[in-house]
Amino acid sequence: MHHDYRSDPVLAGALAYWRAKRGDRAMPSRRDIDPIEVRSLLPHLQLIEIVANRFRYRLIGTALVEAMGRDYTGRYPDDLFEGPRAKMITDVYEAVRARQEPMFLRSRYMTTKDVDLVANRLYLPIAEDGRDVNMILGALTFHFGSLELQPGLWGSARLAGDAELEPVSVGND
Repeated sequence: MHHDYRSDPVLAGALAYWRAKRGDRAMPSRRDIDPIEVRSLLPHLQLIEIVANRFRYRLIGTALVEAMGRDYTGRYPDDLFEGPRAKMITDVYEAVRARQEPMFLRSRYMTTKDVDLVANRLYLPIAEDGRDVNMILGALTFHFGSLELQPGLWGSARLAGDAELEPVSVGND
């Protein structure tokens, strides 16, 4: 079963904002994006910058700090997570960068308080020059529940028709 973006106001809202800012370009640029304009989404957003081929968290919303159990602004995935998890996250960011299109990821998430959650993440590319992705806007929501043994669904958030997003599974990692 695929996650329906339209049922998630945070992911749907972030996507609508990104698309409005993009206009007729492939991607918006950093100066187009002002998280304050989407104040209601802000707690769920993260801004990831690409620095010398590494990904660094620039902005972390309060809901994400809460879920993580700490504020990780200024840190890198490999500083924060164990090997396999850091690699999975970095691989997704790399895919957003390479494909220059939104990516959707659903995965199990264990909080620092050992609460088992399902994380739904939408990653949206930003390019200063309209070509090379140099930042990623992430929108994340969490809910209780199991993944029914899916080790993680991730794929290109292809635009299907006008307003619908259809996650395309590109492999279970």
